[in-house]
Amino acid sequence: MKPAFVVLTDLSGAAESALTYTTRLAAHLQGRLVLLHVYLNVNALIQPEAVLATTAGQLASRRQLRADLCLQAEMLAVPADAELSLDTLTMAVRGAVQRHQPLLLALGREQPHAPLNLGWLIPHRTVSVLRTARYPLLVVPEGCAETELPHRIMVAADGYSFSLTPPSLALGNLLLALQPTTSVVHVASQAHGPSHADVALESVRRTGLFGTITSSSLYEVREETAANGILLAASELHTQLIVLLARPHSFLSGLFHRSVTAQVLRLSAVPVLVLPTN
Repeated sequence: MKPAFVVLTDLSGAAESALTYTTRLAAHLQGRLVLLHVYLNVNALIQPEAVLATTAGQLASRRQLRADLCLQAEMLAVPADAELSLDTLTMAVRGAVQRHQPLLLALGREQPHAPLNLGWLIPHRTVSVLRTARYPLLVVPEGCAETELPHRIMVAADGYSFSLTPPSLALGNLLLALQPTTSVVHVASQAHGPSHADVALESVRRTGLFGTITSSSLYEVREETAANGILLAASELHTQLIVLLARPHSFLSGLFHRSVTAQVLRLSAVPVLVLPTN
């Protein structure tokens, strides 16, 4: 069976960026795409009682959305299916994962200047996906300028050992096919003293996912907060893809919206791949 990539889409510009980027990855593996739209009744966010009634207008809207999704799927350069779900995001993602066993889930991140800026939902979406499926999640910024496959990857790792979940490890074939040059980035807030960067390097090397990792792969940033250090390193290394390691407490905690992951997702100029860990 062709490897699957599920793209969460609302047919917006941000979703288009995610779809374009993910299509490139799927084509490289001769894979297939699933376009998943979770139907959101915006009125129900303002008037909760509206969710109890389905109007003729809503039915027509759903039909049009389904037709637009199918048309978009037909025009892609790889095999693709379109799905419209009336479930919650959590249930829709869980169902898609069970049906398709994808390599990853992908979504777009709106630019702050977008007329309907849903950027504030990115942490919520991410935590919902991670709680639901603990699946790799690719977040692509709207207007992403990358026109080639990512070959310069950086993995942000702290000074604590980790192990990846089975779905994260399943990305091995994709990363092997990309043949990336990988930098392991470690950020330390202090200017001097031990930083445990060696632990970060060894933990990333032990996964076997990111090609050859040597001592020269380590890139350390000092006297910066974790999020700022990661973004600074990405710029200095001309990174094409940032890989973040999401520990269970990152998405089970109510403080997720203030986490390093959330900050990088909101501000990164390049795609970010979030890998759940144990």
